[in-house]
Amino acid sequence: MSVLAKLTPTTRLALWGYGREGQATRAFLATAVPGLVPTLVADTPPETAIDLPTLTGEAGRTALARGRFEIVVKSPGISLYRPEVEAMRQAGTRLTSSTNLWFERQPGRTVLAVTGTKGKSTTASLIAHLWPGAILAGNVGKPLIAVPEGKAPLVLELSSYQCADLAHAPTAMVLTNLYPEHLDWHLSRERYFADKLRLVDLAPTAVLNAKDARTVERFQGLAKARWFETDAGWHVQGGVLHHGAEPRWRMADWPLPGVHNLTNLAAALTALEVMGQPSAAALRSAERFTGLAHRLQVVAVSGGVTWVDDSISTTPESAAAALAAFAGRPVTLVLGGQDRGQDVTPLATAIRGRDVRILTLPDNGPAMAAALTRTVPDLAVVPCADLVAAITAAAALTPSGGVVLLSPAAPSYGHFRNFEERGERFATLARRAPPPQ
Repeated sequence: MSVLAKLTPTTRLALWGYGREGQATRAFLATAVPGLVPTLVADTPPETAIDLPTLTGEAGRTALARGRFEIVVKSPGISLYRPEVEAMRQAGTRLTSSTNLWFERQPGRTVLAVTGTKGKSTTASLIAHLWPGAILAGNVGKPLIAVPEGKAPLVLELSSYQCADLAHAPTAMVLTNLYPEHLDWHLSRERYFADKLRLVDLAPTAVLNAKDARTVERFQGLAKARWFETDAGWHVQGGVLHHGAEPRWRMADWPLPGVHNLTNLAAALTALEVMGQPSAAALRSAERFTGLAHRLQVVAVSGGVTWVDDSISTTPESAAAALAAFAGRPVTLVLGGQDRGQDVTPLATAIRGRDVRILTLPDNGPAMAAALTRTVPDLAVVPCADLVAAITAAAALTPSGGVVLLSPAAPSYGHFRNFEERGERFATLARRAPPPQ
């Protein structure tokens, strides 16, 4: 029996977490089940007053673990592997998500789901841009639970957090790539991969990247796979997007920097073909796609120095891709954030032989730089106490014609609320930075 079918005004229901999705879920429930008053459970008190019964801290954790609620709608940022989750299951509590509630409410809706360690937001946004009438939802666009009933197709970006407990199949899915990430939430590398790849298992058709080694290792021979980055389909060769043997799109044809964005375009066009959309017509409108904030976004140009916000970068692989977007130019790379113990080898490979200097941020910037210098011994490294100090150092060290690149290869938590706040702060400081002497 579906969760929605069980809900009544007297159901003991908790919203576990009250961020963007939690707030949208409350609005959804107010319409779907008039009279139902959920209880908010949160680790810390809300920043603003909320007109709901609220349990925080130990009181909230105890209520969950003892089965006080019949149904709990968990926000994605709360790990599925916290001890309260197993306690709730033992107590008979039904645990669900706003994503599952939406699928229950709108079965049969056309949904193309996009996931991947990196590139999923850009790819999902690009597909929605190229697909007439499509609605963008999930991690980008509006929260899925806020999408009203209708017939318009959905392009849905899903994080590994949302994939982990997904119980419904989209019409088709896209996997951009697969690198270790979010190990604090998933607790292990293999659990992260398993949770993210749950979407591949659910979907009838899977659009997969033939140049991503981990994806090929797991799904080579998968009958329902439709591959991009193959010679026969949409693929990037020599910095040019091809369809089969035919060159179709050059880097100069649109404003998004980096070969990896051509790969995102290849994924988008392959997905559109799977959904029965004409990819040739879609390609003509790609030049009007301007990209997303905090993803290789030029935020200032002063004295010949280009300041680039790539705050979305939380892995060494994404920082390496960002460096590749500025081949041939001197780069001052601002590196560091929350320590997740990631392997910096891909970034070291990207730096070797390049004119790159590193400005490190707490917490793990110095450790990453030390690991990099074991591979690149002559690498120039300047420790910085915070982003303000890094901007000052970057303005003094970066030559005219160079790039100051915030691509931290680490999350922002502990110093900023999220990558958006980190990127906005960088942009503000960059616009005030003095030009090179």
